Amino acid sequence: MQRGSGSMPLMLHVLLCGGTGEGKGQSWGIAEAIARDANRTFMAGNVIHGVVGGAGVIQAVADCGEHALIVDTEYARVLRAGRRQANLSQVLRDLWDGAPVATSRAKDPIQVDRPRVAIMGHITPEEFRANLTGTDRDGGSYNRLLTLPVSQVRWLSERERMPAHLIPEAGEHFARALRYGQRVGTVTLAADAYDVADNIRHDLLGKARESEDLKPFAARCNEQIRRIAALFVLFDLRCEITPDDLHAAACLVTHAMSTVEAIATGNGSKTSKRQPLSLAEKVRTRLELFGGSARSSQILPYVGATAAEVKALPGIVVMQERNGVGRPAVVFSLGRDDGSDGVPPDAGPDTAERPQQGRAVKAAEIISVDVCRPAPVRLPKPQPVKAPKSLSTANPFLALL
Repeated sequence: MQRGSGSMPLMLHVLLCGGTGEGKGQSWGIAEAIARDANRTFMAGNVIHGVVGGAGVIQAVADCGEHALIVDTEYARVLRAGRRQANLSQVLRDLWDGAPVATSRAKDPIQVDRPRVAIMGHITPEEFRANLTGTDRDGGSYNRLLTLPVSQVRWLSERERMPAHLIPEAGEHFARALRYGQRVGTVTLAADAYDVADNIRHDLLGKARESEDLKPFAARCNEQIRRIAALFVLFDLRCEITPDDLHAAACLVTHAMSTVEAIATGNGSKTSKRQPLSLAEKVRTRLELFGGSARSSQILPYVGATAAEVKALPGIVVMQERNGVGRPAVVFSLGRDDGSDGVPPDAGPDTAERPQQGRAVKAAEIISVDVCRPAPVRLPKPQPVKAPKSLSTANPFLALL
């Protein structure tokens, strides 16, 4: 990537920050499957799992032929080890810069002249905040990390699966971008992108001055934007960065800086910890899973409540469904989604209309399913069969006989 009169590599050190069970491992699993489909050789022999110290990282990178991907699902351990081993933090910073790294041992020294190493780490917000000290922020160990939040937006059943064709298609697109990137020497800025890059850098630096926690991270924001924009360009099989590429990369970096600020100040600590669901939320979620209506056997064992407790919840309509002989089944359904508190279970069909928010709203009625069934058709009463009567006593064929 062109930078002034020189250039810089396009490696990213990404840190996925999210609570336990929020999807960090699942998101990496999908990305790993796409990368393996695009370049199976690299993913089989150039992935380093875990960081074991500065000398260990240099040895592993040298064994991979200077090109490697480090994956560490417990990156808090790396941050703690960096405070004990100054060499480790320095090695990680040099790897981000693409600078040569070497071991300092006298016997069998190892040196990597042109390392190209990307990092993918996982960490929780609590661990990130606990390891974020002033010395680490000012030293440059954290502002080289692109910290991205990971959270679960909605719950999906295991029946919801990714279409099988998506990973092969994404892998083929990834492979084309890799082949194109190997042929392109340097990614440059378009003529109309220089002014946009200066304006974006000025805006991000101004935002960083407003917060003490963001000042160290703003020092690398311009380089992060350039690297991300260059990757956008290569995936589109282009070699020039446009203003749109810079704006898209700036949005991602701004989002990462906001995440760091929320974690550092403690604003995101309470929201990141999920509160236990109430009984009403559990019942509503379960009913929505079945399309808004479900039998008691499909609800009660999963919410840990009795039928009486569920019937007492507001917004839950109780009906009875009779199928043939035997006791009718109890069916729970969601009430109207009009902002009301729901209808008590004992509301009958003769419930009077009552005003609510300036208008008359009729309460929901509890009816039986038998009401909706058509009335049975009564067959006519069978009549006794009459014996046949002969039309004439004389035989008309007597003359012929």
